[in-house]
Amino acid sequence: MIFVSALIFCVIAFGGFLYWKYSQLFPAPSSEVVQLTPEKRSVLERLRAEAKFQPHQFPPLGYTGAETPEDRVRATGAVDDVIDAVLAQPDGPVHARDVSRLIGKGMKQVFWLATEDRDRTAGYLVEVWYILGFKGPTGQFVSGSGFPKADGYSEPLPPGWIAPDRPRPIAP
Repeated sequence: MIFVSALIFCVIAFGGFLYWKYSQLFPAPSSEVVQLTPEKRSVLERLRAEAKFQPHQFPPLGYTGAETPEDRVRATGAVDDVIDAVLAQPDGPVHARDVSRLIGKGMKQVFWLATEDRDRTAGYLVEVWYILGFKGPTGQFVSGSGFPKADGYSEPLPPGWIAPDRPRPIAP
């Protein structure tokens, strides 16, 4: 009985250690405050209206489109919910931590989708982050060396963006 209790304790302690190490991969969300302006609102509205999750060849990786029509609806809803929540705010200050929480909620909505669709959702949400003008980390993603970051920015450039001030064209 003591052996079983000790084994259970060790398994729980090891699981806690692994969770702690995993959580260390994610940077703390930025504490920046940016201004929501009519210009940024206009770009977000265009992104909101865009037909999302279509195939593309934007660098750094191409995308074949949503795995199923149902997945496209779910992923589009997750992105649009974040955009809608941002657009619901009046012009003026927007806090990075608030947007980070919205992005976290959006990513939870697509948790069970195919990896490629989750990655594309993350790309759209980082695009919202860049459009708003944040430079620090969202705190929601861990990025590797295959996804270049612009100097002074903590998140990789969204798919199709050439530089922080050179976004991809948003289809009407």
